[in-house]
Amino acid sequence: MCGTHPSAQMLSFAKISFRSLLLSAAMSVVLVAPALAGVDCVMESKAAPAELIPACSATIDQASIPSSDRAAALLVRADANARTSGGLTQALRDIDRAIALDGKNAKAWRLRGDLLREAGGDLNRAAADLSKAIELNPQDSESYELRGVVYTNQRRLDRALADYDQAIKLKPDNAQAWSDRGVTYYLGGDNENAIRDLSEALRLDPNRPRSYTNRGAAYKKLGQLERSVADDGEAIRLDPKVPEYYDNRGLSLAAMGEYDKAIADYDQALRLAPRPNFFANRGDSYHLKGELGAALSDYEAALKLEPNFAQTYNNRAVLYKKMGERKKALADYETALRLDPGNDNAAAGRRAMIADIVKFGGEPLRPLAANSGKGPSFDCATAKREVEKVICADPQLGVLDRQIAETYERVLKSAGSRSAGDLRRTQRDFLATRNTSFGRAGYDLRKVMQDRLQRLNAMDS
Repeated sequence: MCGTHPSAQMLSFAKISFRSLLLSAAMSVVLVAPALAGVDCVMESKAAPAELIPACSATIDQASIPSSDRAAALLVRADANARTSGGLTQALRDIDRAIALDGKNAKAWRLRGDLLREAGGDLNRAAADLSKAIELNPQDSESYELRGVVYTNQRRLDRALADYDQAIKLKPDNAQAWSDRGVTYYLGGDNENAIRDLSEALRLDPNRPRSYTNRGAAYKKLGQLERSVADDGEAIRLDPKVPEYYDNRGLSLAAMGEYDKAIADYDQALRLAPRPNFFANRGDSYHLKGELGAALSDYEAALKLEPNFAQTYNNRAVLYKKMGERKKALADYETALRLDPGNDNAAAGRRAMIADIVKFGGEPLRPLAANSGKGPSFDCATAKREVEKVICADPQLGVLDRQIAETYERVLKSAGSRSAGDLRRTQRDFLATRNTSFGRAGYDLRKVMQDRLQRLNAMDS
């Protein structure tokens, strides 16, 4: 960014995440093998995986049991393995064996396709497995829905929408299909339909935190920030341990100019998970609030965790420019462009910084004392407010500040007692507003100072 508030590009969309793997949906297998230690090898068993896996193995290992029943037992064991840490590979092996034993088992093809997607495997193979499941059972709503998820992950959005349409046609109360279709509309830029589908998903199942946060993302795109904040709040209420929900709400609050509230949300997100984008987003809010030191610290933390974070280099360059660190700003703009050659803001910032270095030189600006006659009206060596540090770092702003102070003193000396009281009040208001508003989106410090000088000059004429 250049010429706009630094977090313009950091107001990222909600982190879209489809549902977790649900291997046990709509399956209830009853096997003829005897139970092991009182544990039945059935899909919806409440037994723990550590108990269920050996129970199913007893069935699987009996060659006398029909192949279709052994295949069913393999699917139950696959489900149990998938629910254990590091068990996805074994789960896939079990489903492969189940398909080899019973190639017409539509559920096995569906489960393998979904597992491949969940494990980050070959999405084309996952789509092929789910297509086979649909071929074997064209009335299975979940297979269409899961293939839609794969197509969405591949950004084949039209195909995904067609599959969700069919899933909902077969099962109108499938809240997950409504939610997934809403996400796909969102990714395609159709936020109105995204909100409609996610609202229907929430009507069918109000306890869906991700549907709330995804709908909040669509509201955010439409500029309906209060609704976005409310939806993220619901997501947090339902599941307060997900850091992305706090980050998402923080982004909306920052867009509303509620920087302190946004920072509080980023604080909580970081307590749950110290991720680079959380540091970067909090840094943007500090930046906009005018707390440049805190912003710089957060940008550096983000880049330490993610050295290829192009937008953070861009935003740190803006901060360095405010601080008068021209060489550092230029270096950050160039790094941002190297990582993201299409970043127009970084390209514009780089051009402007090269022009500044040609005009003013590349060395950092040295603070000027108040009595030098060349800088601001106050002593930069003791400046504590961020707005004052920025004025010290910019020679033009420093001249403006001195002109305002000198003109104010001149007008004050010639004013009557009543006028002098009003003048003191307006000057206090100007300084207080400058100190509290600096850094907010849309606040133009240079223009505000120029307007104040113009008003004082009018009184001085």
